[in-house]
Amino acid sequence: MTLALGSQGRRLLRRSQFIFRTNVAMSSMHSQKLAAPLVAILLLVSFLSLVSPAHAVTQPPVTVTIGAYVLNIYNFNVGQGTFSADFYLWFSWQGNWSSSASPTTPLPSDFELMNGVVTKTTLIESDQNLSGSGYNYLIYRIQASMTDAVNLQNYPFDHHDLTIEIEDQDHNEQTLVYSADPESRIDPQVKLQGWQLQTSPVNTTVISHFYNTTFGAPLQNYTETYSRFIVSLPIQRPVLSSIAETFLPILLILIVAMISFLIKPTEFGARLGLNVTTLLTAVAFQINLTAGIPQFGFLTLADRLMISLYIILTYSLFMTVSLAAIKSERGTRVVRRLNEASALVVPLAMLVLITIDFLL
Repeated sequence: MTLALGSQGRRLLRRSQFIFRTNVAMSSMHSQKLAAPLVAILLLVSFLSLVSPAHAVTQPPVTVTIGAYVLNIYNFNVGQGTFSADFYLWFSWQGNWSSSASPTTPLPSDFELMNGVVTKTTLIESDQNLSGSGYNYLIYRIQASMTDAVNLQNYPFDHHDLTIEIEDQDHNEQTLVYSADPESRIDPQVKLQGWQLQTSPVNTTVISHFYNTTFGAPLQNYTETYSRFIVSLPIQRPVLSSIAETFLPILLILIVAMISFLIKPTEFGARLGLNVTTLLTAVAFQINLTAGIPQFGFLTLADRLMISLYIILTYSLFMTVSLAAIKSERGTRVVRRLNEASALVVPLAMLVLITIDFLL
């Protein structure tokens, strides 16, 4: 009886040990199944963190100092907004930065004129590691034809900014950034017929020009920003000549029109002839004044001044016709008094109208 119980106890013990080992093995297998996806996820996260932009090694853009020296400006057409220029253009930068395809060709040479067409380019000098300082230098002489939008609202007292706009054609701001050289100048000998030209250091700026297009490249969804260098050349018409060519004729026409108020109302023919003559003269003067500019969808200062003059001349003609048309004694007396007062009021009215024209 004792031996049987011992054998049964040993069997129970071996069965318990087997069940324990089986459970341990199954737990280990279950843990391995859970651990495998976790390990894979950890490896994927580590890989993405290594190749993400935050950990990617990127080179900073190269800063290229750019400047210009304007030698000549000519063929300026104010109606079309076109002009030609002859100028030096230079680039300087530090470090070894050149084309992998042609190591002897510095990359800033790939520039283009954004508001015109280069007609001739001459390389004046190209130095790398200038005097052992690590600086590189390029200078060109360029002849080009350009176009700029002109604003003639203040004609004939208008002023404009003629611009030269340079941009690299291959490298965006991630690779190249321009820095304007304060040594940019316009030659003191530069003259532009009929215009006053600033010959002190020119205005130079660098802007970021954004292109919201892929330029039709297949399978591309990027847009790029390029660094653009702008040279501004301010010009304006000579003030004295503009006054002499505009205000002097208007003043003479106005004086002649005022003389009609001094002629007796009974001299209807003389007054009418004087009024008509001044009105036709004003029309001819306006045609000549605006002949050199194209037609716009707005009124220039010259147009507004002439409209003011037409108001005065029309009023003078109206007074002359009224004196002849009104036959009653009372009406004639009223018109005569109005005619006499007009000799003083009309010049003041013209002055007010001219002031308003300049303020518009």
